[in-house]
Amino acid sequence: MIFLSCPPVYTLPGTWTKCNAVIPHANYDPNVTLMISIAVITVLFIFYGINKAFFNNKGLEDPFDDHDD
Repeated sequence: MIFLSCPPVYTLPGTWTKCNAVIPHANYDPNVTLMISIAVITVLFIFYGINKAFFNNKGLEDPFDDHDD
């Protein structure tokens, strides 16, 4: 019974029944979702840059320490 089609396959045109889908799908405005996607990608790049700059810098040397003589 899980794989029942919705709306039922064997109905005449114009006699469609309202069905409760197992997975309801949302229909958002494409312009809004594009801006949200760009914002999320930008924030991810910022966090990646902060992570690389401050927390993932093992094995790096400061070239100015060589000139302390």
